[in-house]
Amino acid sequence: MTRQRRRGLHRFRRVVQLAFLAAFLGLLFMSVRPLGQLYVSAFLVTDPLIALNSALHGLWLAPMWIAVVRLLSPVVAGRAFCGYSCPMGTIIESTSPKPARGSKLPGPVRARLRLVPLLVLAACAGLALFAVGAFLFFDPLSLLTRTATVILFPLLDRVISVVSDVAYLAPPLRGTVDAVTNVLAGRLVFNHPLVYDLSVVALAVFGTVLATSWLEPRLWCRHLCPLGALYGTVGRAAVFGRVVDAQKCTSCGACARVCPLDAVGEDFHSTDTSRCQLCLACADACPTDAIRLGARPRKQSYSPSRRALLGTFGVAALTGFFTFTGLPRVARANDLIRPPGARAEADFLALCSRCGQCMKVCPTNGLQPTVTKAGLEGFLTPELTYAIGSCDWVCNECGKVCPTGAIRPLTLETKHKTKIGIASIDKNRCIPWAHYNSCIVCQEMCPVADKAIGLRTAQVVSPAGKKMTLQQPEVLRDRCIGCGMCENHCPAPGGTAIKVRAV
Repeated sequence: MTRQRRRGLHRFRRVVQLAFLAAFLGLLFMSVRPLGQLYVSAFLVTDPLIALNSALHGLWLAPMWIAVVRLLSPVVAGRAFCGYSCPMGTIIESTSPKPARGSKLPGPVRARLRLVPLLVLAACAGLALFAVGAFLFFDPLSLLTRTATVILFPLLDRVISVVSDVAYLAPPLRGTVDAVTNVLAGRLVFNHPLVYDLSVVALAVFGTVLATSWLEPRLWCRHLCPLGALYGTVGRAAVFGRVVDAQKCTSCGACARVCPLDAVGEDFHSTDTSRCQLCLACADACPTDAIRLGARPRKQSYSPSRRALLGTFGVAALTGFFTFTGLPRVARANDLIRPPGARAEADFLALCSRCGQCMKVCPTNGLQPTVTKAGLEGFLTPELTYAIGSCDWVCNECGKVCPTGAIRPLTLETKHKTKIGIASIDKNRCIPWAHYNSCIVCQEMCPVADKAIGLRTAQVVSPAGKKMTLQQPEVLRDRCIGCGMCENHCPAPGGTAIKVRAV
């Protein structure tokens, strides 16, 4: 392959990277009601790490067969997904120091770091063994989806709102502003600004992943990414990759100095196929044109000791065991409301990837990441926060876009009969009960056809001695499904007087 053709391949690789990143963001942009469908979670539902975790817990969605193909692809093309298709990898590569450089660490340190991916994979397996899906928090596609949901889209909403408000001051631009905002309504522009708990945490995690590349080139991709570790493990069996012509090679080391994933072996002729992403930066740097793509690459692999591997798996499994049998799994907070269609709590925690896709599609912004209600294991899993938004009566999008099956897709008819909680009235705070004033907001807002809140007509005497007739609300427990419309709209002074508790 000539140098000119390789440079053409490099330009092609950059186009492919940007195309996949645009597709990723475009599908996330489409995650709105009523367009929410599983295909908008295509990157996540075909993620081999997510698919393996779901399969381990007895759940298999049809698109996950694509994940099988993706998982086997490193046998043919190494970690080409990381170098061409991974949107997180594209962002990390774009924000890494320029020009791209190889590792500056001493050889023994680099050799030890090469063992980390297998240990990361062993840790994930140990946690998955006891149905602890918290490791999916670090899946790169989940991480990027979560960051875009809680950081990027709220930021774009605010920026677009400010720009449109300023532009609207110019009368000739008002028609254009109206047309644009109508198109973006519900996608990038919202009636109420999006607010998410723990957005600072999501930003800190994302920023830390990007910042690691300034300490060691592509540190996340090389050593810490669990999906990359999975691809790399399969890539050890690669039958196609970087091939070096020993007759032309002068062992100058130029290839090793520019390899972004430190995949060039110590002898410069061999390749660590668990890392090579087929970017051909090494071939471009080779002064003798000795490097090409071909079959049967000479391999140099690194494996941790059996003790280290079993030790890591054992510690992770022990952690998973105590988490699985721990108090948070038993003593669930009574105000932790999962979305309609959510599986039993143990299964939900095992399957949820913490990607935030359900939060993105929620039209009321009521789905929020939980902090402590589900214990450390449930950190960043979704819960309904009625102080922000209720569960929309005509929306069932969260189940449609969930890539793991942690939230089952429900028809609207089924959702309307699915009880996720029961409301209760604090009569010491309710306006008709405690303040002797008329208020039936909760009853008016209740979307249930037969009304889950009844009105009790009562003759009362106020503290001032005035006799009056009031309608006092009461929850009809057999009808209430816990949608939270009453709690969200309750006008009681000092906070809501009606509260939904988990079933």
